[in-house]
Amino acid sequence: MVLNNGLSHNYSDNPKAVAEFLCRSYPGCFEIFFAVRDVEKHRFLREKGIQPVRFRSLRYFYCAMTAAVYLTNNGGYSYFPSRKGRLVIDTWHGGGAYKKCGLWGYKYPKIGRAEMKLAASNLDLFLSTSVYTSEVFAESFLIPRRLFWEIGMPRNDSLLHPDAILRKEVRERLGLSEGERLALFAPTFRRLGGVCTEEPAAVSYGMDRACLCGALERRFGGTWRLAFRFHPEIKRREESPMLGVLDVSGYDDMQELLCAADVLVTDFSSSMWDFMLTGRPCFLFALDFERYLQTTEVYTPVSEWPFPKASSLEELEQSILNFSMKDYKEACVRHYRELGGCETGRAARLVGERIYEHVFSCGAGTEENPRIQGQRRARKNVTGKRAELWLQREK
Repeated sequence: MVLNNGLSHNYSDNPKAVAEFLCRSYPGCFEIFFAVRDVEKHRFLREKGIQPVRFRSLRYFYCAMTAAVYLTNNGGYSYFPSRKGRLVIDTWHGGGAYKKCGLWGYKYPKIGRAEMKLAASNLDLFLSTSVYTSEVFAESFLIPRRLFWEIGMPRNDSLLHPDAILRKEVRERLGLSEGERLALFAPTFRRLGGVCTEEPAAVSYGMDRACLCGALERRFGGTWRLAFRFHPEIKRREESPMLGVLDVSGYDDMQELLCAADVLVTDFSSSMWDFMLTGRPCFLFALDFERYLQTTEVYTPVSEWPFPKASSLEELEQSILNFSMKDYKEACVRHYRELGGCETGRAARLVGERIYEHVFSCGAGTEENPRIQGQRRARKNVTGKRAELWLQREK
């Protein structure tokens, strides 16, 4: 099988979460290839039983076209010929329903529609984080509604089941001392022309460490550190982090950073959905808030996003100082329910079991495999559940 983190081509995101489950639960059962840009950097994967393969190399294309399973997080590939018996899964890479994508990003809609239709014809499953996501993505990607599997994203399982050991390890890697609190500033990219073929750009984000950390210390107490992370799509990074700010742009796994953070500050990134699942405060800050919304369409009106919003440092400071955890959690629960949130906290397991069933039931008959029968019984009625455990926790 081939797993492809098509967003940044490193070992992270939903493909990583699925790979970790497969290696842990079915050791030696699969020949797993993980597409990356830098094979040498990912040599450590071989110790896990995973073969790194350079994205778009001849070997990658051979593996992708002959694999029994192809899993990606960044849309289908229209140039792959369909192959009978191959399972193609798209996990996508963003939760909720915020920035419009798919057909909305094409300068020439006819070409985009043709490409989308071809890619959708090769697809078997598309993971979804909410009922509303399924509805709008079905239209944006021309994917039949029946192909959406509403179980949430594998990468979010770790946020729904907090791992204190992992949190401590990540904070140690970042050089945080015990008792220090972490604010993560992770803005998204801009395509100033609004089309998907345009190179993603950074803008002047205008963050001020002293202002942010000072407000956080006054509102929440403790000593705060600020970490800054560019979106992985941004290649030219002229704006370097300020003095005293941790530059975590080279840290591959965003979910580990979210696990370690006490507060997230972003702008229009879907990481707001992920971080919402932790129950910790998230603030939205963008100097170009109004301009961005004039050039970028959204699925859900910004007024319905449950996070405090600011278009200046003064507004951000006031949002923090006036923050009410009770009101925030109520707004998050309402937002999650309105979208029909589907995060199960078991997405990696469900995807891994579905892959196992596909590979080991071919030609043998599922009735002959007790493990597959057990997995299907355990999976019954999971699809469509709304992470009620999380909702109850946040009440």
